[in-house]
Amino acid sequence: MINKLLPLFAVALLAPALILADFNEIDIDRYRHHLPANLQNLSIPDFDEIENALKQKCIEAGGSDESYEEVKEAGKTLANCIKGLVDIDQFRQEIEEAKPTGDLDTVFNKYCRKRNTLLECVNTFSNTLDSCLDDEEERHKGYGLDVFKNLLNFVCHKDGDQIALFIAEKGPECFQEQKDDLIACANESLPEFLKGIDTSSGKIPKIVIGPKQCEDFTKLQNCFVRELEQCDESTPANLVESLFRFIRKGSPCDTKGKSGRR
Repeated sequence: MINKLLPLFAVALLAPALILADFNEIDIDRYRHHLPANLQNLSIPDFDEIENALKQKCIEAGGSDESYEEVKEAGKTLANCIKGLVDIDQFRQEIEEAKPTGDLDTVFNKYCRKRNTLLECVNTFSNTLDSCLDDEEERHKGYGLDVFKNLLNFVCHKDGDQIALFIAEKGPECFQEQKDDLIACANESLPEFLKGIDTSSGKIPKIVIGPKQCEDFTKLQNCFVRELEQCDESTPANLVESLFRFIRKGSPCDTKGKSGRR
């Protein structure tokens, strides 16, 4: 079952490039080396299948060929905005150079100063999406934006000192050690969502946040934290649990500061 999840996991990691850019102009090899080693040789679903599935979803929601093309162009604009704000290769190099000197907070401070520009780009793209969302999805879109903002606020809290701490306390190494178990967590906690993703049949799951999604989110949180607690350092697990709690704020899954564990 885990093997069936891996291609979907890879697509999720590559989503900004796959969905927001021009499919025919994407150089997959440029992005492969950013994936975990065990995912770099995976085949990526056919771009035409992905585009057709997204287009079909747009039309079923009441959109048209024209509205889909508008969303696609807005996606390219968002992708260009992201590329202009951060070069992934340069960012990784800056992190590696800052590790020995303990200057990771300086690197994150540099990029966190750009978050307002990123939010503007995301909001502009979000406003274009409405024509390709059904009524229920449109109502939930605001929650999705809140989750994204919460994620940015967490990453950039005190100019990124929490993420700097995560890296300094061997967070990436912890994730690498537990990668198989973390993938299994996603497979076990999000089965219905993952089964709903089938680009070959033109099927894309509905994008909503309801009681079932919150329950799955809690399962994923508990499983992630449990597996990361197996690492030598406790900081990665603590920060990931804090991240999950922070993301919940303002969403239907908000636990009002209580622990997400059950």
